[in-house]
Amino acid sequence: MSKIPRYLQIVHSIREKITNGEWSIGTKLPTQREMSEQFQVNRSTVITAIEILKAEGLLEGKTGSGVYIVNNKWSLLTANSPLDWSDWSKWAVHPPSDHTVQIINESETKKDIIQLSKGELGSDLFPHFEIAKTLEKVSSQLHEFGYGDGLGDINLRKEISKHLQKQGIRASPSNILIVSGALQALKLISLGILKRGSTVFIESPSYLYSIKLFRAAGMALRPIQVNKNGLDLKELAQQKIINNLSALYVNPTYHNPTSTIMPLQQRELLIETCQYFQLPIIEDDIFRDLWIDEPAPPPLKTLDKQGQVLYVGSFSKTIAAGLRIGWLVGPENVIKRLSDLRMQIDYGSSYLSQVLVKEFLSSGLYESHLNKVRSALKKKRDFLLALLDLHLCDYATWPKPTGGFFIWVTFNNNINMKKIFKQSLNNGLLINPGFIYNDNKPTMRLSFAFPTYDEMEKGILILKGIIKNNVDNFTE
Repeated sequence: MSKIPRYLQIVHSIREKITNGEWSIGTKLPTQREMSEQFQVNRSTVITAIEILKAEGLLEGKTGSGVYIVNNKWSLLTANSPLDWSDWSKWAVHPPSDHTVQIINESETKKDIIQLSKGELGSDLFPHFEIAKTLEKVSSQLHEFGYGDGLGDINLRKEISKHLQKQGIRASPSNILIVSGALQALKLISLGILKRGSTVFIESPSYLYSIKLFRAAGMALRPIQVNKNGLDLKELAQQKIINNLSALYVNPTYHNPTSTIMPLQQRELLIETCQYFQLPIIEDDIFRDLWIDEPAPPPLKTLDKQGQVLYVGSFSKTIAAGLRIGWLVGPENVIKRLSDLRMQIDYGSSYLSQVLVKEFLSSGLYESHLNKVRSALKKKRDFLLALLDLHLCDYATWPKPTGGFFIWVTFNNNINMKKIFKQSLNNGLLINPGFIYNDNKPTMRLSFAFPTYDEMEKGILILKGIIKNNVDNFTE
């Protein structure tokens, strides 16, 4: 192959993927930039290869969208219409992510891009020593790897029960369901508790707008604005709330993406409002342990005397995203219903991850690790805030987060965030634009948890250059 011209090598590679079925009809080709990096050639070489395949009838370009596979070798030789898997996916129960979210998900795996977007701890905050020490200790406890009963390891549920009691939540192990991260808890609720056609009241902006979880389950989303004190309760009280066909999803502590924290008085009023309307609450509290300046007000669940709040937590943010261990607290009948559904879906979370987290909690390593993480997050937060003050104060404003991972930036001018996002990515910087969270203002979410200090500085300088040199072009 080394003697064959590079453009023909690319043609051969793409043909192979098409004829072998790796790339089915309807598949979008990687960008010219990605292909030129993969084959280590310039873009003109990639363009030449694509033009040859277009002439063969295998590819077709769509203006403003990209290049797609429209035929395969077999389909060109027959009169039958080729099977278009992409058309099938359009009508699937769970729709694909929005295009920008797909780009973000793909880009977050690339090592050559500065990640100011990632909502997870960076490698500098990963508890390498503690995990290794815990794995060594639990290796003798791994007697069996059975499926379990869907509820999760009983010893882990006991430790989570103790952990929650420190926060004021009284939940026995039978009221706790182990899940593979908070997202699975929400998925189980949408499938096993909420009725199709229900209305889910949701904060705007909200992380859940970047995924189609509730919408895929046939729910209607009704946005309620978030202000400096969290969810706007006056706006919520004005909604048409129907018993048994309405629920509220809320993230009151270090809200994603704005990092807003709901004061205690507001939490008490929210509980009273929801009790009056008999509105079930799904409380997403995955960032609670990541306070920086001082502990957050108690969870809504601590104020719940009627079993009205389903409480979701996770260790993915505090220990490691790859563990995929979270929990759901609720009335026993709800937990039993969802554990049954869990058994139908995947028979439970990884036993090894559960035993590891159980030991992490019971040994005291979790609290020790949290203290280190909070101290490190404070330094990284302050560093990113200083960079913003130095380089972007003329263009935007932002509040100082008191916990969590993110700084929510609002630009002064009505700039085009889609262009900001695209040009940032073209310059090797990934940010999360506010529009993926249903925010129509020029906003973005920046993470200080994942990137290094050097990456934060380089990223903000890239962003400053883009805004400073192009602000007139971006203004709508």
